Amino acid sequence: MNSPEYIAPESLDIALGLKQAQGENARVIAGGTDLILRMRDKVYCPSLLLDLRKVSLDTISPGDDELRVGAYVNLTQILEHSVIASSFPALAEACRPFAGPPIRNRATVGGNIVNASPAADLVPPLMAYDATIVLASITGERVLPLAEFFTGPGQSVLGPAEILTQIHLPMPSSRTAACFIKLGQRRSMAISIVNVCARLTLDADGSIAEARVVLGAVAPTPVHATRAETLLTGEVVSDDLIDRAAKAASSEVAPISDVRASKDYRLKMTQVLVRRALKAARDELVEGGSSG
Repeated sequence: MNSPEYIAPESLDIALGLKQAQGENARVIAGGTDLILRMRDKVYCPSLLLDLRKVSLDTISPGDDELRVGAYVNLTQILEHSVIASSFPALAEACRPFAGPPIRNRATVGGNIVNASPAADLVPPLMAYDATIVLASITGERVLPLAEFFTGPGQSVLGPAEILTQIHLPMPSSRTAACFIKLGQRRSMAISIVNVCARLTLDADGSIAEARVVLGAVAPTPVHATRAETLLTGEVVSDDLIDRAAKAASSEVAPISDVRASKDYRLKMTQVLVRRALKAARDELVEGGSSG
């Protein structure tokens, strides 16, 4: 592994200036739980590591309309935050089986996004909650839906001079429930074979005002199961509707066979897990509603 220069800038402006000057030769290091491994394997060979620990990107800021999460926030912070627990519980649930406590203390939400892994556990709940992200450069900021960030395995629209700084989550309706499910070879400390997050928001008449079904590890990028979402929207939740939506979701993925699971197994489990996640969200709403 090469020995790049290490700098912890005192401000974001300084960090952006260095990123502008160095481009792909500069890598942002947060928890380093993935970056160090990739450097060891010579996937990345940066000449400069930018540590943003002094740049105040490690805060969670609730507002009336949205929750702002700094890209440097670690998974333990997410698990311990009361607003996330009450309003975005599926995001907290995705953090719970993530590796072990030492890794959760280091791994950051921004790192989980920027790695652009199709199996990233935090991405399905963030997409299901309609997250947008802020990409900053020396020339300004651009804000885009998280769903538009990924272009392929390990690939994204992040420019060589840009740094992911924040994730914004609109505060959900009180008639919303969401469920995250991860399937791995173990309960934790394992890369997902399939992961899914389903969110349902009901109208006053009990019909589905919004539906989100997001899948990971079953395509080159995280998948918004738009056919399933369209099928659900405007309808009253029933077991038959959920079964049809789960079947529709399984038709929208393109899994591969690898060392963790076969393509056929992933296809079958996509349908099973979407059904379970939708039923869990429905049951939570039936039992009295939830703000998450």
